[in-house]
Amino acid sequence: MKRLKKGIALIVSMVMMISMSSCGKENVSNGMGERSTRESIIATLENRTTEDSTIGTVTTDDVKTTEEAPINVDPEQEKAFKQFEDDYFKEALEASFVGYHSKVKDGSTLGLEKPEPKWSDVDWSDAVMDESKAQAEEWMNRLQAIDRDSLNETDRISYDLYMEDFEDELKMYGYNYYKSAFSPCNGFQEGFSSTFTDYLLETKEDVEDYLSLLESSPAYFDKLIEYEKDRADHGFVMNDNNLDSVIEQCNTFTEEKENHFMIELFNLKIDEADFLTAEEKTAYKAKNKELVLNDIIPMYEKLATEMEALKGKNTNKTGLAGYEKGKDYYALVMKQKTSSTKTPEEALELLYYRLNNFMPDMVALYQKDPDGYMYYVEHYDTLTDDVDKNMTVEEMLEKLMVVDTDEYPAIDKIPYTLNYFEKPLEKIMERTLAYYKLPRVDVPTNVIRVNGGHTEDLWATIAHEGFPGHMYQMNYYLTTNPSNLRSIEFFLGYVEGWAKYIEYRSYEKIDYPDTDSDETVGKLAALNSEINMLVFGILDIEVNYNGWTVEDVEKWFGEQGYDTSAAEKIFDIVAGDPGLYQSYVLGYYEMKGLRDKAEQALGDKFDAVEFHRVILETGPVQYDILERQVDKYIQENQ
Repeated sequence: MKRLKKGIALIVSMVMMISMSSCGKENVSNGMGERSTRESIIATLENRTTEDSTIGTVTTDDVKTTEEAPINVDPEQEKAFKQFEDDYFKEALEASFVGYHSKVKDGSTLGLEKPEPKWSDVDWSDAVMDESKAQAEEWMNRLQAIDRDSLNETDRISYDLYMEDFEDELKMYGYNYYKSAFSPCNGFQEGFSSTFTDYLLETKEDVEDYLSLLESSPAYFDKLIEYEKDRADHGFVMNDNNLDSVIEQCNTFTEEKENHFMIELFNLKIDEADFLTAEEKTAYKAKNKELVLNDIIPMYEKLATEMEALKGKNTNKTGLAGYEKGKDYYALVMKQKTSSTKTPEEALELLYYRLNNFMPDMVALYQKDPDGYMYYVEHYDTLTDDVDKNMTVEEMLEKLMVVDTDEYPAIDKIPYTLNYFEKPLEKIMERTLAYYKLPRVDVPTNVIRVNGGHTEDLWATIAHEGFPGHMYQMNYYLTTNPSNLRSIEFFLGYVEGWAKYIEYRSYEKIDYPDTDSDETVGKLAALNSEINMLVFGILDIEVNYNGWTVEDVEKWFGEQGYDTSAAEKIFDIVAGDPGLYQSYVLGYYEMKGLRDKAEQALGDKFDAVEFHRVILETGPVQYDILERQVDKYIQENQ
């Protein structure tokens, strides 16, 4: 749970499919889609037979009987557990101003003291790491002192997820230099802008805190640059292509001066601030402009210069596997990103199994509905144009709330705000199609931001971020009245696994023009999207765990029939941000695997609404704990 203390606003970014020019999603024909041309698919179909496409086959032995201690709640143990949650929640939010501001509007109503408006301290010395580890051990020891079997069922789940999270956190110590602060797809320089563009200015104090945080940024960047140079001295440095990506981001950020988006957007927010006088507005605008021009832009220019100086120093020709203990670290990163207990070897076996079953899935769809299949092949390049070009994203979200409800537990209509990235952010965050900003604890809000620079596949994007994806997922869980700590606990594998599961199912809800085969066409569109994501998951493990080089990736692409020109770019992405895609890839297969398991075990007794209720009411959690709840659902309904 250390991530709760880091202070970065909890943002769910949508990074799907394959990108040849960035970290996110581009048209599938760019590099990978050539394998799905009309000629190759039709030729192959003539000689294939169908196979089971579910991820494994479930037997009665796979549904584990959970031998839980009888529910005999001890009020004193419950009180101790609630106090633990309250205290850890307080510790987490008071340790980070950015985390505090993004998660609460008025912390005093929750017994919180507002931290000083600045970035958290940066210190990677052994002494500080040892102290941090000792603190984590103290929290875990305090949790262990509580009798789990004396808690109610809901609190037992929370107890287990906290304990597992502490155990995972403690394993991460000792790897001080393995993660870059400025990685191309997940580095601080990339997320810095959204911290301020998302910043809520609701009071005069908010405005002053904003400016104080902005003022503290150069010193924070300097510390991170020092850390990055120290990493390089210890043999950890990004390859030149990834350094160039960071430099390009910096150059994009600094292109505008007087008209910089951080000046213009701040001015717009100040103009709308009816709690400020005209004189205060003028003064605050002047102060912000001075900081952006004299501190923030030079800060990014300095970062670009320092990254340029690191070029040529990388000697590692693979990913994390090229470093001592790199494979061990990658296994920990994969667990952290996915919430899955699968080892890299087990995950890779699963992903290759799925890769080898795409064609049988397509054969089955062809045999069931040849006309629908041919419609998909003939309209491949323009498949979602009708919705993407003729509907606004607001209309898409409103329609999804109507057409995609039959399999999910009911919920009251969710109020939300939907807006677009500022123009410079479209390029700085070009890999991000959209994101959903998690609601605050005391004043729940729902904000979806969309990158207007992308116009492709918006339907699936909005399903992923909005309904019945992240926004629905989080709001439904909040109806269970979770503890404050559970409401901010964030397991990427669970949340992204759900959203990818939703995204792929959403293709079937599109009303494709001039065909009655919407379901078949939607399933094929989902398969095509899935295979792109799957390739990232496989190569992430092969590069960072098995030590593949660019040449290995290129050879594999050729063997699979893919365009080998994409090999180096994808290698750079997975080497630059190890595990980045696994929350989507393995998270999705874990989530889908639970549904497959329940459907196979229950047959006609399977109820999609009730299955989803189990997933959603359990809330963000590791998959071993979620599977226990699904097994219980199966046992109770067999």
